[in-house]
Amino acid sequence: MTLPPRLKDWLQNPCFDSITVIAASVIFMIVTGNHAFWSSLFSVIDLGQPGMLLVAVASFGVIFAVCFVFLAVFGIGHALKPLIGFLLIVSSLTSYYMDEYGIFFDDVMLLSILETTWHEARDLFETGIITHFILTGLIPLYLLYRVRICARPFRQALLRRSAAVLIVVTVAGSVLFASYKDFSFVFREHRETGFLVNPVYPVRSAVRIVRAELAAYRYPFIESLKDAHRRPAATEDTRQKKPRVLVIVVGETARAQNFGLDGYARNTTPYLEKQHHIVNFSDVSACGTATAISLPCLFSDFEHDRFDGDAARSRQNLLDAFSIAGLNVLWRENNPDCKGVCKRIPTQSPEEIYVEDLCHDGLCFDEVLIRGLDDYLQTINGDTVIVLHEQGSHGPAYYQRYPQAFKRFEPECRTSTVQDCSQEEVVNAYDNTIAYTDYFLSQLIDFLKTREDSISPAMIYVSDHGESLGEYGVYLHGLPYFVAPEYQTKVPMIFWSSPGFEQAATLDYACLQRKADKPWSHDNFFHSLMGLMDVQASLYQPEEDIFASCRKAQ
Repeated sequence: MTLPPRLKDWLQNPCFDSITVIAASVIFMIVTGNHAFWSSLFSVIDLGQPGMLLVAVASFGVIFAVCFVFLAVFGIGHALKPLIGFLLIVSSLTSYYMDEYGIFFDDVMLLSILETTWHEARDLFETGIITHFILTGLIPLYLLYRVRICARPFRQALLRRSAAVLIVVTVAGSVLFASYKDFSFVFREHRETGFLVNPVYPVRSAVRIVRAELAAYRYPFIESLKDAHRRPAATEDTRQKKPRVLVIVVGETARAQNFGLDGYARNTTPYLEKQHHIVNFSDVSACGTATAISLPCLFSDFEHDRFDGDAARSRQNLLDAFSIAGLNVLWRENNPDCKGVCKRIPTQSPEEIYVEDLCHDGLCFDEVLIRGLDDYLQTINGDTVIVLHEQGSHGPAYYQRYPQAFKRFEPECRTSTVQDCSQEEVVNAYDNTIAYTDYFLSQLIDFLKTREDSISPAMIYVSDHGESLGEYGVYLHGLPYFVAPEYQTKVPMIFWSSPGFEQAATLDYACLQRKADKPWSHDNFFHSLMGLMDVQASLYQPEEDIFASCRKAQ
């Protein structure tokens, strides 16, 4: 049998049309990179119900059309293979963590990834992702590299692509139009499902970050707290009495539901329960579900509903107000970084506070934040604010956050692949981190008590956000706020003060106890600490100050 000449030539030197390569690549990514999306979609629709099968088909069509048009428009000439390769890598890597941890790759999550350190990233690098990346990333990349794309005259290629785009958009649009009522209802009521579309949503989030970074250059720095000053009576008190020292402990990934003080069935806070003059605020909401948002928001005058990261970076914050008002301010870091909050104040990095017996493999237990603190306190002259930024309960390698002496709840999950552990093991490891935080805070209070002959100390502890431990199949944190469970948004907040600090700040301890169970949030933090340290400014709002109504008349 004699083969047609064109077929014979093709078999001898095979090539594929760019439209075919684009279509095959998109279908591969939809099938292999969207398990989390399809699982979520099929959990909220019933294919047996009228119109729901068409919703599923429309979903496939819309994803296919978006990816196809993107590659057809921007994948011109030699740019096509690198662009497809980039999307294959994104799809492969993000799909693993979407499937295993229930993570959404929105701009907040991507910011957290970009700002993470090697030690944190290492915890997420596990055996499973290597196999997954080889099968869904490297092998497809190799096949893409080996494929030869047929060369066509520019005009012919343009016409073919234009026709293909028109056909794809028309077909997808027709199916979407036919199912629009049901389609719009499903994705309006379950917006979180749309956040799992891969690689569309991760790429969209990356574009948002780039746009935000470019926009940041357009924000001139605003001295929003240049009018910050001490209340005259407070200045006089500082001259005549022992300096007030407020220690702010910023917790990491601690959720209120696992704090014994907040009613948890396990006694994870036995040390704090023995301390006197503890005020435990039992209903506190975080500003965000990831440190990249919640930490800057915590120290900003912006409230959660109107928080803008670009604007916050371009204006003064609570620590600036303290410094402008004449207080000594110090940030001690046992976490990757302060997300720009400590940019303009004295800061001690993890390397500067490193102590051999409390540190291992570049990571330190939080007790290191107390070491060397006495040396600093001996140098101060006047009221002082010290921020201690914890490693806390940062996951997924919870077992690395506490010394072996605090392995109280067993069996514990001793791997960063928490989804491979039972939920009991994950919770046990996490509860051990809370138990160690309890010990650390109690040790800090005891340390401050021993310095009461020279200072009037107080401490306030608040976590940046919470954590999911497998509930609803979700691990870690960083979900969009409006769909995040309370495990990620409810955080512990604890206040302790010495008699000297209470007297200097004119605090009514009994009044604070009565307010402890009221709902508060990170929104109150800025104003409450301004008032607590007698710092006044035009941005200070006394109605948002937790302590304002509990200060005795002077």
